[in-house]
Amino acid sequence: MNMTASFFLLFSIFLAAPGWSSETRTDPSLYAKKLEDTVLNQNLTLEKRIKALKVLLNDQMSDGYLQRTFCIWDPLGKHGPVAVATNDQILRSRHYGLDLTIRVFQNEDALVSKFTTDEDCDAMLVRGASARDFNRFLATVEAPGAITSRDQLYLLAQVLAKPDIAPRLTDEKYTALGLVTLGGNHIFARSREHATLRSLKGLPMAVPDTDRGNAWLTSALNGEPQSASLPATVQYFSEGAVEVMVAPDIGYLVMGQGKTGDASVAIQPAIGQSTLQLIGRADRFPPGLALILREDFLFRFNNYARLLDKELANIPAGFWIDPSDEERQTLAVNSQKTRLALREQGYYDRSMLRLARKIRCRFEPNNRECTNPVE
Repeated sequence: MNMTASFFLLFSIFLAAPGWSSETRTDPSLYAKKLEDTVLNQNLTLEKRIKALKVLLNDQMSDGYLQRTFCIWDPLGKHGPVAVATNDQILRSRHYGLDLTIRVFQNEDALVSKFTTDEDCDAMLVRGASARDFNRFLATVEAPGAITSRDQLYLLAQVLAKPDIAPRLTDEKYTALGLVTLGGNHIFARSREHATLRSLKGLPMAVPDTDRGNAWLTSALNGEPQSASLPATVQYFSEGAVEVMVAPDIGYLVMGQGKTGDASVAIQPAIGQSTLQLIGRADRFPPGLALILREDFLFRFNNYARLLDKELANIPAGFWIDPSDEERQTLAVNSQKTRLALREQGYYDRSMLRLARKIRCRFEPNNRECTNPVE
């Protein structure tokens, strides 16, 4: 059966659908619009929405499925935690009409470059800090102090799964399809001597070159940021080329833990959140499919979090250093100054910073920023 015949066969199945006008039933464009509205309607059952999605995208399917390739970053390769978690998505996605091929990259920079220069990858899964050029709104979630806890990040994920936020997640080229936690971005020190903010003055600090906000914050704390790729950042730290680094938990866990000796520590709380974000090509993930994928990321948020917690459990309790209340306030003040400065430069998205403040205030309504907002 050719594509045209297949479409009109599927079209005929819906001709008798209750509640559809005769005009809708006989006009293909109105029919397609009705199908899209059905997919986007979160008040309907997922089964009904997926059925409409499969009819809507039938002309793109092969053997009943959309063929898509997800290229993902996992520093440990095909057997790493990110790759293992993503493999579960292969089975789940078939329910949505997707036949996924997963390609794993250990080098995140190489993955981003490939996604930019050719179309072998329909979507890529990378750190939010590496996704900024593809969706500034979502990448801004990793700004220092923007989201300060996993509970806040989960609430943000719920907001992202709503249809009315979709315009901020999509442009003519790319669409953000969801995010999960990678833990926090922390200040790591090779010894307790450097595990205070006061000790950072004049101290070289390794910072991934994708994290401009953390580099700015490092300068605000009187440290001297030394920018490099994430692997190089962790390597410099683990080999003792620098005494302090700012990095996501996953960077330390995968590439640094066990290489720095028993004296290494990290300052708690986190500077900000680290996330994995799925960025797709807009023409390969139309609005209905994109929304369902964001909902699925929300559904699997806690599964990813449990995998991360399993890895974090390997870190001894004494590894985390609690700063004084004065240092916490210093960190909060300088984080906000960093966000505002980079917002004015256009590096951070103003709307996301405003949304993040509202989320923080849901959890901490007595904070001054909740009654006297500047974001």
